[in-house]
Amino acid sequence: MNIAPKYRPFPSTGKRPYRKQARAESERSTGEAILSAALAAFADEPFERVTLRHIAEASGVTVQTVIRRFGSKEKLFEALVEREKPRILASREAPDGGGRRAALESLVHHYETDGNLILNLVAQEQQLQVIGEAVELGRRLHREWVERHCDKVFEGHRGAKRRRALLAAIAATDLSTWKVLRRDLGLDEAEVVEVMDMLLEGLARTEKEKR
Repeated sequence: MNIAPKYRPFPSTGKRPYRKQARAESERSTGEAILSAALAAFADEPFERVTLRHIAEASGVTVQTVIRRFGSKEKLFEALVEREKPRILASREAPDGGGRRAALESLVHHYETDGNLILNLVAQEQQLQVIGEAVELGRRLHREWVERHCDKVFEGHRGAKRRRALLAAIAATDLSTWKVLRRDLGLDEAEVVEVMDMLLEGLARTEKEKR
């Protein structure tokens, strides 16, 4: 007679899926910490002076962890651009129905938050392809922003006239204009919004008079 006890599997504790979830969350948090440290570094220093060791120390990981996640400083920068693009686009947008003034307030607040980083990258755009591509992306996104929110400036125009008015609106709301008004002339954030709005209103009035 077989008296060997029957095999009874231990009941599942459900811990394995939990461990996988916890590991994935840890990996995500590590990646975010590295990207945030990279954002701060690239905002303050030239690209060539930022090191993976610096970023690793600032994010509390090893250099090997940074390399394993991103491969190189250039790839890390590209990943940072991909992460920041949706945030920047969202930060520049006005609430629904807010109009041009609300859009300008969002834009200037974006400059207040990210101006140092963008100015630092613009100064280096000729030095590295990866930076040049990021700066060119920023210019394209700003042009699209102007076309959405400042359309009254070139409303009803076609061809060369529309292009001229569009370029003038781009210049009136550019980061470099914010720098002159905010940093060089010492206006506060609200005054910068006011002056940019005045510039756009003047452009719209001038274009209407030329019709």
